[in-house]
Amino acid sequence: MRLVDSTLREGEQSFGVYFPARARRDVLTRLARLGVDEVELPSPLRDPSVPPLAAHALALEDGPAVSVWCACRADALAAGAALGAHWVHLGMPASRFHLAGRLDMTLEQGEAHLARHVELALQAGARAVSVGLEDASRAAPEDLERLGRAALRAGAGRVRLSDTVGLWQPLGVARLVERLKAALDAPLGVHCHNDFGMATANALSGLLAGADFADASVLGLGERAGLARLEELAAYTALNLGAPYRVEELAGLCQAVSEASGVPIEARKPVAGAGQFACETGLHVHGLARDPALFEPYDPARLGLSRRVALGGKSGRAAVAARLRELGQDPASRDLDALTEAVREASRRLGRPLTDEEARAILAP
Repeated sequence: MRLVDSTLREGEQSFGVYFPARARRDVLTRLARLGVDEVELPSPLRDPSVPPLAAHALALEDGPAVSVWCACRADALAAGAALGAHWVHLGMPASRFHLAGRLDMTLEQGEAHLARHVELALQAGARAVSVGLEDASRAAPEDLERLGRAALRAGAGRVRLSDTVGLWQPLGVARLVERLKAALDAPLGVHCHNDFGMATANALSGLLAGADFADASVLGLGERAGLARLEELAAYTALNLGAPYRVEELAGLCQAVSEASGVPIEARKPVAGAGQFACETGLHVHGLARDPALFEPYDPARLGLSRRVALGGKSGRAAVAARLRELGQDPASRDLDALTEAVREASRRLGRPLTDEEARAILAP
């Protein structure tokens, strides 16, 4: 179960996103500190900054494996192989819809085309070849099997299933992964787009069903609605499945990508958002006071986040009593009903939770 980060390849395909050279190196270094298994870079024919970037990635101590994406063209494959990356990854339409619409090919012609370019990549000196079967969610499973076998017979070392337009759902991904793993008996990965908001769930479902790797990007950057979110997959697999990712690095990584891309992080965004552990609801505040684990899936400090409890229009007597104790007052000596109503009224009037100063003013003896 491995994660392949595509922030600097697929992520930079996000509309309007251009990473400065220094930011790219910083992101790679942070990904290495996180312990991500592999980073995917774009074709050097499309981006002349890729060769020095690949050299930086390959030189990182205990760094991730490096793959480079290439089109099915001899010149692109030769340029990718020259980088010395661990994998040259080539993409190929897999659905008959894409084969006909993009390449004017039948499935049989597609098999021959794919095999020929795997061989060309190896002849150009690629250390290993990875094949991406595009539009897999609209391809017949038997067609995916045929293309996968053709690639493997030609010398490819693994196959990636790409949900090019985000049509998968978790149960469907799991069934397809199980079928393809059994049919191909080779390393298998998933590349999930987020057009219906299910990319991260689909990627996790693929991994749990037996996929060897899943692609993701920081903040889910990518074409249209983006990809599976690296930070969410890393956090979930580390905190719940024992994956060895150093999740304390996620906050800095997400912030660095946000600043470099110009894509803001919403306060309540899972894993990355700084405000997701803010609470004012009475029931939850009461539970947090007894044991934070009652209403938190993990200690926010594990991810470099912090907990914030505020009084407001949703607060109850227990929350007010807890704040009084924090202020060194005995709740039994105060009229909790009146204070709770005063807190709620002030919050409703302001249209937001109270600041610490406002709460202290109301609770002052």
